[in-house]
Amino acid sequence: MTDQNTFMEVVNNVAEIVRTAEMPMSEEEILAYFSDMDLDDSQKNMVLNYIMTAESREQEEAAKLAQETEENAKQASEDEIEEEPKSKVFQMYLDELAGLPFYSAADRMALYDKLVSGDDSVIEQISNAWLKKVLTIAEKYIEPKLVVEDLVQEGNMALFLKLQELLGSGRAEDVEELLSAAVEEGIMSYCSMMSGERELENTLVGKISLVHEAKKILTMEKGQEPTLEELADYTKMSVEELADLDEVMKE
Repeated sequence: MTDQNTFMEVVNNVAEIVRTAEMPMSEEEILAYFSDMDLDDSQKNMVLNYIMTAESREQEEAAKLAQETEENAKQASEDEIEEEPKSKVFQMYLDELAGLPFYSAADRMALYDKLVSGDDSVIEQISNAWLKKVLTIAEKYIEPKLVVEDLVQEGNMALFLKLQELLGSGRAEDVEELLSAAVEEGIMSYCSMMSGERELENTLVGKISLVHEAKKILTMEKGQEPTLEELADYTKMSVEELADLDEVMKE
């Protein structure tokens, strides 16, 4: 299969396509983007579940935001805000965990033996055996701008990719540690990416604010809106960067 970074990049790109498509996409249309990756049935199901879950969360969050905006308008005078309920998607995940069988250390080791021997039929069982542990790892990284559902989703995807890598490897003794490290690394990578995006957003907002203030000052001084060249001289930015920021401000 394609290497993990490339695979995840394609998955996330397709998830964005599905999210922004004018019409709902069928499973066949989604999987067509992966036609050159030779995915087996379990991989296809994992990809579809990942993308559909992301889309469901997007829709749910949009509806939730609209509802919260309305509720906040009605309750602006209240001093206390009740704790937000868990999302429906995450509640379904917790319900699924509650219904899973218990896997002892011996059970897991027997499954690992089959995995490294090349038996891909145990991947789903191992994934189920790890769902609670993925949640436990994810909870360590929760912060105000990161939701546990997204962390769990990234952890489960990292787990699945590692299981595919270990399939037929012939080494069972350190599978537990390798899976744990893979899940943690996947979640940490997501946290790092989100942190980088927030920093980028903050930088962009700062630049837009600077340009906005510069426009006000120069308009007052000159009696008319400044040109990009005048703004560039005032803000010490390039004309090209200012043109890009201007487009963002218009949007």
